[in-house]
Amino acid sequence: MTGNDLGALYAARERFTSLLGAGAVLADGVIFDEFRDPFEGPEAQSHRAALVIQPETVDQVQAALAVANELKVHLWTSSMGRNYGYGGSAPVKNGAIVLNLRRMNRILEINAQQGYALIEPGVSFHQLYQALRDEKIPLMMSVPDLGWGSIIGNALEHGYGYNILGDHSSALCGLETVLADGTLLRTGQGAIPNSPLWSCHRRGFGPSLDDLFKQSNFGVVTKAGLWLMPQPEVKAVGTILCQQEHDIVPLIEAMRPLLQEGILQGIPMIVGTPVGDDVANIGQGRFTVANLRTVLRPGRWNVRFGFYGRADMVSQRQSILQKAIHAVLPNAEIELRTYAGDAGPDEVEPRDYISAGIPNQVLLDRLRSVFGETFGHMDVSPVIPFTGEAALRLDQAMREIAGRHGVLGPVGMLCNPRSMVAACMLMFDASDPDQVKAARNAARDLYAQARDWGCAPYRSHVALVDEVAETFSFNDDALGRMYSKIKNAIDPVGILSPGNHGIWPDRSI
Repeated sequence: MTGNDLGALYAARERFTSLLGAGAVLADGVIFDEFRDPFEGPEAQSHRAALVIQPETVDQVQAALAVANELKVHLWTSSMGRNYGYGGSAPVKNGAIVLNLRRMNRILEINAQQGYALIEPGVSFHQLYQALRDEKIPLMMSVPDLGWGSIIGNALEHGYGYNILGDHSSALCGLETVLADGTLLRTGQGAIPNSPLWSCHRRGFGPSLDDLFKQSNFGVVTKAGLWLMPQPEVKAVGTILCQQEHDIVPLIEAMRPLLQEGILQGIPMIVGTPVGDDVANIGQGRFTVANLRTVLRPGRWNVRFGFYGRADMVSQRQSILQKAIHAVLPNAEIELRTYAGDAGPDEVEPRDYISAGIPNQVLLDRLRSVFGETFGHMDVSPVIPFTGEAALRLDQAMREIAGRHGVLGPVGMLCNPRSMVAACMLMFDASDPDQVKAARNAARDLYAQARDWGCAPYRSHVALVDEVAETFSFNDDALGRMYSKIKNAIDPVGILSPGNHGIWPDRSI
C-alpha cells in the first residue's frame, strides 16, 4: 500500500501542474479547504488532503493515474465532495491527493423518448434539473434531501431520493470507468462500439461489473447513464401523521403490503419526533430537543410519501392508502397536496420540493437557522427490518446513545418493500472539539448496537469505515478477503482511494 511522503508530493505537484495547469492543482486557499470533513472540528489533523487535482477530461484522468503510478502516490476520488454527513471529500488515509471531478460536469445527452441522461460525475442535481426545465423536456428526476451534490457520486454511494426511481444506484445504467492502470472500461452494452443501448439496457454479455464500481475503490467512474421517469400528469405529495408511540407498529404493517404491491410509490420516509415535556429541554446551548422539534415534522411519527402518474390513478392510490391506514389507525391524519406534473419551485410548497423532484437546500438552511452556522452532523444509517418493532428499537437506541454522549439524534427511516434504511443524524456544534469527538463516539456505539441486532450501516463516515467493514465477517471475513483479491488484481499498489469502504490492497487473503 502506497503512502504519500513529502518528496513524492512535491514531485507530484510539479507533474500535475504541468499536466493540468496551475488552476487545477490546489494546495491551499478557500477552495482547497473544501476538501476535508467540514465538521471535523478546529483541532483535527487526520483525514486531510495534501493536494487537490481537478481534471476536465477522461484523457486527463488517465494521465493523472499514469503520474500517480509512476510516483507511487495515492489518489482519493470525489465527485463534488458534498457528502458532508459522511466526511465530505476527506480521504480515509491521511495525506492523500484528492482527485476531484467537479470540472467534468457535462450533460452529454438527454433522451426524452427513452427516458435517460448520459452525464459526467461533476453534474449536480441542480444542474440536470435546470437543464430539463430550460429545454422543456418531459422527464422527472429523483433528488435527495440536499440537491447540491453529484448525481453520479450520490448513486455510487447507494444514495436515495424519494420518487419512483429513488434508489439512485439502481437508476444508473452503463458506466465508463478508468482503472488504476489507466485502462478505459465501459460496462454492459457500452462495451459494444457505438452501441445505441448503453444507457437503455443494463446487461451486456457475461457478468455485470457495474456494482464493482459502487462503494468501492476499483476505478474512477467518468460517465454514467441515468434513468429518468416520464413527467407525470400530476404529482401528489402527502404525509401520514400519527401521535402515539406504538402507532408505528400498525402503521408499518399497513404500509408494507402497499409498497410490495406498488400502491405506495417510491421510497416513503418515516420521521420520528421526540415528544413529552420531559425531553423538551434536553441538550445544551442551541442544540436542544425543543429546537429540534421546530425543524422536524409534527406528530410522534410522520410519513412523507408521493404519488405520480395519471390523475385518476393517483386518486385510486390515495383511496386505497386511506382505507388501509384508517383500518388500523382511525385517528391517523392523512394529507395530500396535488400539483401539475410540470410544476416548478414557484408552484410547489417548499416542504414538498424533495418528493416533487425539485433539488433544494431547504433542510440545511433550516437547520443552520435554528442551530447556527457551526451546525454539524454525522449521519448514521443502519439497514433494519421493515417492522414496527425494529423502528421502535432504533428510535430508543438513538435517543439513549445520543443523549448519553450529549448530542441530538433524530431518527428517520427510508422504506423499501422489505427493509428500511435509517436516515439518522447526530447533530452537534462543529466548532467544539469535544462535541465532534462525542458525535463520533456516539456513532461507534450505534454501530455496535446495530451489530448486536445483526445489522450494519449501508454507508459510513470515512473515520469509521474499517469498523463497519468488520461487521461483514461471515466465514472468517470471506467477503472482505474477496474484495482484497479484486483490489490486489487490478490495483496492487493501492493507487486508488485506499481504505474506501474498508477495502485495502494488502489485506491477508
